[in-house]
Amino acid sequence: MKMRNQRTTFIAMMGLILAFTLFLGGCSDVRPIDSQTPTAPSTTPNAEAVKVTYNYSDSGNVTLSANNITLQKGQTLILEPAAGLTKKTRFLSSGENFFNDVMEQVKTDNSKLVFVAKAPGKGKLQIIPNYTETDRAIDFWVTVR
Repeated sequence: MKMRNQRTTFIAMMGLILAFTLFLGGCSDVRPIDSQTPTAPSTTPNAEAVKVTYNYSDSGNVTLSANNITLQKGQTLILEPAAGLTKKTRFLSSGENFFNDVMEQVKTDNSKLVFVAKAPGKGKLQIIPNYTETDRAIDFWVTVR
């Protein structure tokens, strides 16, 4: 009987030690989670603008300061030539008017193009130096979430 009580006490103590160890080593954040209210990405037009600069010389390919960018709905994209680039550039949109349906052009002047992301989608804008030199062009990819 004495042996049985010792064994029961030993098992109880081991269970308490195991439970205590799991409690101390388990989750450190035990705050409740409200799973009923999902968060959505920012859709405000005041989201930080993304500025991308393009450049090319007389013989090299077009280079970009960034490519494969991701924007949130309402975010602004500014596409402008590098300082000193005065050559004529042509832009071709991919898909069915990606840079009209997904990205809306809001401003054009001699120095830059400004777009606002207005719908989810993915597409490219081909940047062609001197209007016709497609062999030196680059595809600028944009994803809107």
